[in-house]
Amino acid sequence: MYRLRAAEYRADVDPRELAVYTPADAAHFLGIPVMTLSNWLYGRGNFLPIIQPADPQNRLLSFYNLAEAHVLASTRYQHKVSFSAIRAAIETLRNKYPSPHPLISKDFFTTGKDLFIKTVDENENLSTPGQMNLKPIMDLFLVHIGRDKNKLAERVYPVIKGQPNDKAVTIINGVASGQPILSEYGVPVFVIYGRHNAGESEKSIAKDFGIPEIKVKRAIEYAKSIEKKAA
Repeated sequence: MYRLRAAEYRADVDPRELAVYTPADAAHFLGIPVMTLSNWLYGRGNFLPIIQPADPQNRLLSFYNLAEAHVLASTRYQHKVSFSAIRAAIETLRNKYPSPHPLISKDFFTTGKDLFIKTVDENENLSTPGQMNLKPIMDLFLVHIGRDKNKLAERVYPVIKGQPNDKAVTIINGVASGQPILSEYGVPVFVIYGRHNAGESEKSIAKDFGIPEIKVKRAIEYAKSIEKKAA
């Protein structure tokens, strides 16, 4: 696990486009099934892929790919939107707003999201009374993407069931090799979790890193939650 590769630096390419994640690690960090992400990346049966990997040959993903997967994860959070409905929504989105990454483009954050949801609703009927609407769920996931001054994704706050509004953990392009860290402190989550599993107390870990004990607890809760999904 955590087989992160050092991407080859290229001055002419946005670092967020460089291949640094394996699909297994990206899925694990976001708390989504590996098979689900694999379907989005490589297709299934007669359906073509939804996300274009940064390095298809070596099956490696970029930070932008990770952010795209995070947005798509909203379609699986409370109800499992079908692969065909997601694909139809993205094709509609691409026709309206051409972009290499339509799900994290500036247009998507403004008007594109409504078009995406409308297309999904038409295919899945998720807006029917009695069913949970996709909009509040997608809004939640979009709030969990931090953007730079150009409105491009630069960080992802994984959504954790049970504490959906918490942003204690973040994944930032170029920081700690793209691993989840404690927001504001930069300490890798799995360093904290490893010490916790080795028997160290939360108080001791917090003291060593000079961070609040509640933040140590959040890191451990996040690591446990995604470990459970991987089991």
